[in-house]
Amino acid sequence: MAPHRVRSSSALTYRFYGILDVVLHSEHAGWRRYFDNEYARISDDGTTTTASLRVDVHVTKRPPKPEPGDIVRTDRFKGLFRYSYIVRGIDTDHVSIWFRHHPVDRVYMNAIGVYLQAQVLEPIVYAKLLEEDVLLLHAGGVASTEKGFLLPAYGGTGKTTLSMSLMAAGYKLLGDDLLFVELATGRVHPYARPLHVFTYNIRNLVNARIPTKYQVAVYTKNVLRWVLERVLRREFLISTRIHADELYSGDVFAHAVPYTAIGFLRKTGPAVEQVRITAENVDELADAIAASEDLNDSMLAILGDDADRAAAFVALEHDVIVRLLSQFDRLLYVNTRAMDLAHPDQLVAELERGSLASA
Repeated sequence: MAPHRVRSSSALTYRFYGILDVVLHSEHAGWRRYFDNEYARISDDGTTTTASLRVDVHVTKRPPKPEPGDIVRTDRFKGLFRYSYIVRGIDTDHVSIWFRHHPVDRVYMNAIGVYLQAQVLEPIVYAKLLEEDVLLLHAGGVASTEKGFLLPAYGGTGKTTLSMSLMAAGYKLLGDDLLFVELATGRVHPYARPLHVFTYNIRNLVNARIPTKYQVAVYTKNVLRWVLERVLRREFLISTRIHADELYSGDVFAHAVPYTAIGFLRKTGPAVEQVRITAENVDELADAIAASEDLNDSMLAILGDDADRAAAFVALEHDVIVRLLSQFDRLLYVNTRAMDLAHPDQLVAELERGSLASA
């Protein structure tokens, strides 16, 4: 999958399928490498036209003076680092983020990059895409040449492990954490970011070859997580980020395809169980999927005490998820703990059956 980005002397533009442009403004080599590592592999099928929706990210020592309507936030995240940022134009198609430079980005870029990405940028992207009938779904996913399978999940239920298991069964990867789901066209686009690999993945990734340097990083971060949790008395998830094509040979990533089935990962129940989607239960199912999303809580934190904006965001999110689910006649519940991941035959058969209401 060829990288697609537009470079200038001071900015990098990443184009998401003609729907969204994310533009990084920074001369800092570490930030440019971080964004390239996260977004350059996301294919947009050669789209070069400017998207109508744009988010500019400025990493700067001196943010501008706040203007009326700006969102101004300072956050001491999990008792570690203090972050400050300004968001401007949240109600428009051109949002700007000014993120105050943090000195730790010269020592450990990932710690700061992950905060900006997961707590500020992607929550805003999530909210703005909802307005375009696009759901940045917290999910794993794989595809054949003509079918895409959506696997929304709570954290820790096996998205990465299951996605890799299905790759071993012959599918290609759409993503292991986020999927770009376009309701208007009924298509899912790959979101080819690095995989989030933890200690348990080293034992469970089917047919993967994890280089020694990454195994060392995974176990080292596990020790760091153990120390932080005991010192700060709060939970930490510290993954090692590895691109799938560093673990598997050949053409790893899928292209955009129609989505044809949806399975929701959970930690209990049989390996595979189906439930009919009806007018009576679709709201409840949508609420469960919304609860599994990682980005909505962060977006609500950005909105703070703006009750009207927060209510509008929650209502729009619910409506988009309901309309996605209403395209299917059934939902598969999937429990990877009860499944033989080396032979996921039952799940493959159910996914291949499809569950679109029009099928």
